[in-house]
Amino acid sequence: MVYLQETAMETWSVEQVCSWLVEKNLGELVHRFQEEEVSGAALLALNDRMVQQLVKKIGHQAVLMDLIKKYKQNTQGLKSPENPKEAALVMQTEAARERNVKHILARSKALQWTKSYVLPEFPYDVKCMLAEQKCPDHSMRIRIIEFLQADMTKYLEGSLYPSTQQYNDVVNALLQAHPFLDEDGCGFFLWKRALKDRFKYVRRPIEDDEQVIRNKCKFGHRRGQKRKSLADIRFDEIKLVQIKEEAVCFDSELDEHIKWFQQEYVKTEKDWREIDKRMSQTLEIRRKMIGSQTPLKDILKLFPFLKCPYQIFREFQLLTRTDIYKKTRHILESYSENILTSFSVVDNPINILLQEKMKHYTDEDMLKYMKLTATCLLLPDVFGDDPSLFVIMNEQVQVSTPVLEVKNPFNMEVCEFSLYLERERLTKVDDCVTALAALVAAFHVFGIECPRRLSQTFNFLETLIFDMHSPYFPSLKEKEKEVGFQLPVT
Repeated sequence: MVYLQETAMETWSVEQVCSWLVEKNLGELVHRFQEEEVSGAALLALNDRMVQQLVKKIGHQAVLMDLIKKYKQNTQGLKSPENPKEAALVMQTEAARERNVKHILARSKALQWTKSYVLPEFPYDVKCMLAEQKCPDHSMRIRIIEFLQADMTKYLEGSLYPSTQQYNDVVNALLQAHPFLDEDGCGFFLWKRALKDRFKYVRRPIEDDEQVIRNKCKFGHRRGQKRKSLADIRFDEIKLVQIKEEAVCFDSELDEHIKWFQQEYVKTEKDWREIDKRMSQTLEIRRKMIGSQTPLKDILKLFPFLKCPYQIFREFQLLTRTDIYKKTRHILESYSENILTSFSVVDNPINILLQEKMKHYTDEDMLKYMKLTATCLLLPDVFGDDPSLFVIMNEQVQVSTPVLEVKNPFNMEVCEFSLYLERERLTKVDDCVTALAALVAAFHVFGIECPRRLSQTFNFLETLIFDMHSPYFPSLKEKEKEVGFQLPVT
């Protein structure tokens, strides 16, 4: 033991560190330190997070950190220069070095976050539960959420305001590492909401943090307001309990809706009246999820009926009070002749194929159907946009934004229109009117920004669908000259 006291800790071997632990009544940690090969230099380099991963008991963590801190203080005291000027210079140098280290660590953590979030090492009881793939109970869920929140705060250099993407990264990392936590396909939303609620709970009592104060002022909290009386505090506590109870009821009600949707979706005969009712009841939470950029695949897991054209149209009507299908049919029927005779599409292969096919038919309904289909397919060409962002024929879908895939467009019996989203087929329809209406509705329903190379076509459609003149629409006279026919005046 005397030998340890006479030598610098930086030079200790793993065996010497273990002897020191025994001397300090921390013999329980010896096996762990031997396993991780913690030498004296490594011991002095441990930070808070490393100690938490290395030592499981909070009491042992506190004792170990205190011993290391005292050793560093004593060492610095022995090495401090007697000359005041020299001491001040050393202090300035140390401060500058500390600032540089903090800056480097901050940059390193930021870079680590942008690449991928790495889950922390959970406490022993949580690791056992995860290893056994048991469904966590309420207390275990809280343990996991608290640990993730603390780890995120360290990644964010103490900030209590993660971004939406950072929430998504953490929850995705959790579910990828432990897929069984994604219960019935609802896990992403439920874990993300619990994590956000945990950050709100941590922020609520904080009154002296500059960032928290700034955000509280931004969202309606008054800085410097008088302290509440005991009666007011008690009233707020009762109100908070009521809010939590309502939230629990809402959670259970939402879970019940989601399970019902998933069971009903696989049935051959569906209760569409009940589906409409439940989709209306869950509209608000669904819009919040879409607004917070929840991954589309998770939204479709929770609400699979959004894959149905009828429900996409209904959601669009709930949001805009507009019958998208009726409006789309009116547009195609009203502008079909003008579009098909526009000089910009006369030599287009689709128009040439249409003219050839029409020679073999005399039935009015068939001719009308073929003209409407060609009108739908030629819209981007008329307005000088990129057709590959609008419709794909005989090729693999490459774009992630909503796009139509078309097969046998001029054959009423075997034609096929499919709406793709994020390179996966969302739904299949039989006619061009339904396909175009679903395409336009998908951008609005799923909150997707229209590609710039398709903006002219969508400006034209939305001008007519919403009975308004888009401020981004080009000069009417200039566009009339360009496309070769008169555009609507609203």
